[in-house]
Amino acid sequence: MTSLERLRLAVALGHAVPAAELRLHTVDGEVIVVAGHRTADVDPCAMRRIVQSSARPQGVDRSRRVVDVTIGGSLEDLGAGVHRVVRHGVEQRWIASLLEPHRIATVLATVAVDGVPHDAVQARLEPDPDLGVTVLVVTSPDARYRHHLDEFAAQAAAACYVEELRQSIDDAAEQDPAPEWRRVMDVPTARRRDREAS
Repeated sequence: MTSLERLRLAVALGHAVPAAELRLHTVDGEVIVVAGHRTADVDPCAMRRIVQSSARPQGVDRSRRVVDVTIGGSLEDLGAGVHRVVRHGVEQRWIASLLEPHRIATVLATVAVDGVPHDAVQARLEPDPDLGVTVLVVTSPDARYRHHLDEFAAQAAAACYVEELRQSIDDAAEQDPAPEWRRVMDVPTARRRDREAS
């Protein structure tokens, strides 16, 4: 994953989640606070525009200056790409993905937690096409199954990540139908054919 992709994911979350706060740690040792409060250095909408501009082909990519992103405010980082949010007393899990919404929907159909009916967990997709990110919000309207949110969200995040890897491999194969590793592996085969022919 590139530095720009990591920043796109973090900024999409920071923009989508009310009262979220991002701390961008730069190569110069600066900490830039991205939030909606008065003491922030940059508000989430302005940061979104900056990252959006960096992602354009003619834009200047400043993402390499950011060495780490700390997520806070209303977002609690649970690890592995899952974030906890409590809104109006309702537990939510938020995940940001580079996948398009229809691909996440397909992935979610494969996620299951033992003993939990599929309709006990609800997922909502919030696409941000300008950043190329889809934010997934997972909740459980049934209090009996809320303790399974972390497990479901962890499985969903892992499944999305695997699908992102698949997609990046497919995209790379389309750009270069004979990747370097394949050409290297084919050299001994070609030499053997040459020897057999002579």
